[in-house]
Amino acid sequence: MTSQSEDSKNGAGRADASADRSDDPRNPSDEDSSSGADPVAAVSEPETELAAARREAAENYDRFVRARAELDNVQKRQQRELNERARYEGEALCRDLLPVIDDLERALSHTGAGETAALGGGVELVLKAMLATLRRHGVERIEAEGRPFDPAEHEAVSTFETADAAPNTVFAVHRAGYRLRDRLLRAVMVTVAKAPGSSS
Repeated sequence: MTSQSEDSKNGAGRADASADRSDDPRNPSDEDSSSGADPVAAVSEPETELAAARREAAENYDRFVRARAELDNVQKRQQRELNERARYEGEALCRDLLPVIDDLERALSHTGAGETAALGGGVELVLKAMLATLRRHGVERIEAEGRPFDPAEHEAVSTFETADAAPNTVFAVHRAGYRLRDRLLRAVMVTVAKAPGSSS
């Protein structure tokens, strides 16, 4: 009886010790079973976040490069417009002065001897001063008489059959033309020569 009782006590003690070990938080078997963490997932999650951050950084840099290029284009376009404006500044005023020069030239062509001669001298001085002023601002008269007809600078108002001039050349100038640097202000009004008997 005593032996059986001691065995029972020993068995109960072993059961209690096993139960205590199972409740011990330091028991590694419990940690493994309760955590349930996947080591592969734990490693892959930071890599995924890093890849996403790199993609976002690349997209931001691409947007920055595009915005910078667009800004550079806008600045260059504005600079070209400013240069163009400065180069042809006063174009409208120069264009408006051309009819005044025409009137002075007509007045000069109608002056003769006597009292009108003195008046013609004054008109000629004014005309020369105006032409000199326009030249200082880049305006020059287009030389056309005797030169090949150029539709970009000449405005043909008539043709004239003659053997004294080469066909399709300017035979006479009716109104002077001018350009401001490389821009046409006004075309030359001309008569174009053609060969005698030509139907064109």
